[in-house]
Amino acid sequence: MNLALLRQVWRESRLLMLGCSVALFAFCWVRVWIVGRIDMSRFQGILEILKPEFENFSAVDFEQALTYPGRVAFTFTEPMVILLIVVWSIARGSDTVSGPLGKGTMEMMLSQPVSRFQYLMSKNLMTLLGTMVIAASGYAGLACGIETTTVKRENQPIKMQIPLIKIEVEVPFTRDANAPKRVPLADFVDKGDLFPSALNLFGLGIFFGGFTTLMSSWDQYRWRTIAIAAAFLIIQLMLRVLSLSLEDMPWLRYTTIFSLYEPEVLVSYAVNTKDGAWSFLFQTSQEEWKLGGLAYLTSLGGGGLAGFAGATWIFCRRDLPAPV
Repeated sequence: MNLALLRQVWRESRLLMLGCSVALFAFCWVRVWIVGRIDMSRFQGILEILKPEFENFSAVDFEQALTYPGRVAFTFTEPMVILLIVVWSIARGSDTVSGPLGKGTMEMMLSQPVSRFQYLMSKNLMTLLGTMVIAASGYAGLACGIETTTVKRENQPIKMQIPLIKIEVEVPFTRDANAPKRVPLADFVDKGDLFPSALNLFGLGIFFGGFTTLMSSWDQYRWRTIAIAAAFLIIQLMLRVLSLSLEDMPWLRYTTIFSLYEPEVLVSYAVNTKDGAWSFLFQTSQEEWKLGGLAYLTSLGGGGLAGFAGATWIFCRRDLPAPV
């Protein structure tokens, strides 16, 4: 592949990649810090009243959402996180074909000793690289937040050691004044349990990058490509909300790709069943099978790669319009 072409694509996209990566890193770090500052024991009674409503709009159990791993996992479902990865994917995907055609620079580029396949491949590789960097930045922000955040510890009872057998037991209705009031969040959350969720975010970015590139490959105007991708995103989000809230229409979950983006579920699998986070299918009971973490990643990533392949096929065979 032409190295000069790769350098040019890098210069065009590096600022957006850097901005999205830094913003996601900082947001995830602050989000974890906020988790450590909120004492959920004070709100648990109120939240239990809203338990039925909560479970209607959540893919995990209410009890899992109250744990520290569950609360940290919801970082990946924040609109800001989804927005940053999708902004990168749509921005780069729309700049592959329809962007240069709209600016009138496509003919000048292809007049150089560069094939259409090489040109589009360099764009696609940069889209994939940026998606990986942004997703890794989000995971790094969570990891740094977990290592640097402390949480309030509930009153610890005094422990006494039984003579002879040397077993410590807690004395009820007592309070140990020497016990630390705040402890590291890392004592409750394992950073490795969040890695499947970061891969899920990476897969979401690949999917939207491939979809937008596919739309761009046959279009002439970048604004229209962005509008199509944005409308698709909004429709998919609406279908996701409806699939969670309407129990009598379970088939709706098969109409949205966000049914394959459930980072909080993957953290629940990693905490409770290690096999679930790193398998395609796993058995939860004698008759029930569920998708594992690898199924989420391969479905989203495979859909995105199919979009890149389709875009390459279309672009290498279409007639390019003359610049206006």
